[in-house]
Amino acid sequence: MANIFSSTGRTEVTHILQQVLWTILIVGAFVLGAPTRAFAQDSGLSFLTLGTNAEALARGDAGVATTTGAFATYWNPAGLAGGSGHELALSHHVWIADVRTYALNAGFALGEKSGVGLFMIATGAGDLEARQQPGESDGAFDAQFVSAGASIAHRFGPLRTGMTVKFLSERIYTNAANGYGFDFGVQGALAGESVHFGATYSNLGKMQELNVEATELPKTARVGIEVFPFRMITALDGAAFLSTSLLLEVSRNFVTESTRMHVGLSGEVLETVTARVGYLSNDYLRDFSAGVGVEVVDLVFDYALLPFDDGFGGPAHILTLTYGF
Repeated sequence: MANIFSSTGRTEVTHILQQVLWTILIVGAFVLGAPTRAFAQDSGLSFLTLGTNAEALARGDAGVATTTGAFATYWNPAGLAGGSGHELALSHHVWIADVRTYALNAGFALGEKSGVGLFMIATGAGDLEARQQPGESDGAFDAQFVSAGASIAHRFGPLRTGMTVKFLSERIYTNAANGYGFDFGVQGALAGESVHFGATYSNLGKMQELNVEATELPKTARVGIEVFPFRMITALDGAAFLSTSLLLEVSRNFVTESTRMHVGLSGEVLETVTARVGYLSNDYLRDFSAGVGVEVVDLVFDYALLPFDDGFGGPAHILTLTYGF
């Protein structure tokens, strides 16, 4: 099979690089300059920031600029207006300390400009040791967290916008509380689809009191871009033999007052097999990640491996199955 490399003129390449540079500067200014509040401790609802699907988690937890279809309900609801069909998806996380997460997501296109999505995410951990002070355990307890809701998106010209509303529930030992949350997002493209961008502000809402006080939702802002630095096509029919994607994302958690960089790189061969690697900064559990995806007709299987630092009993494994129709 003969292959050729697709290319653009020097002027167009320069223009794209300028667009990318300005986008990165705007992204950084938005996230780093956003107002923050001081909190004494991390949010008990941190499961809302763990991500859902293997594809995004393998690329450094980056999905705000790229995700469309069913998992847009988590990463960026605006992505629901970016697909042409419907998707059903299941995801399973095996995390540290026997923490497991199950996610059921669905995305449905409504014509060419709109889309809706439904989702339910459940995280649970059992046999956690309870202590009032250092020493022997006072027994064991379990914890369960649920997020369920709906998303809607619409396209206005080249810009997609979306919103998610979700019901939240947490139960720790015998204490339980419910609440609600909202996510807002935008997506779009620059330089003739050569650069994709997205931004979200998620987990705005309120919880009931859990025992003596309400848990603070992990309000988070994300902005990111995706570029396609390299593509190889076949000389005979112009089909894509190899396509690469580079992701850069910045997130700011206003509860933990932490800013993170998310970097992801992927390469897709014959639109069937995709290899992925990623990097996540400023995380005390992990940094590098990797994964693979395989597409067979209407089914896509994705896997992600997240090695944890020594002492955390890792690595974590994420399995995702998506059906498009």
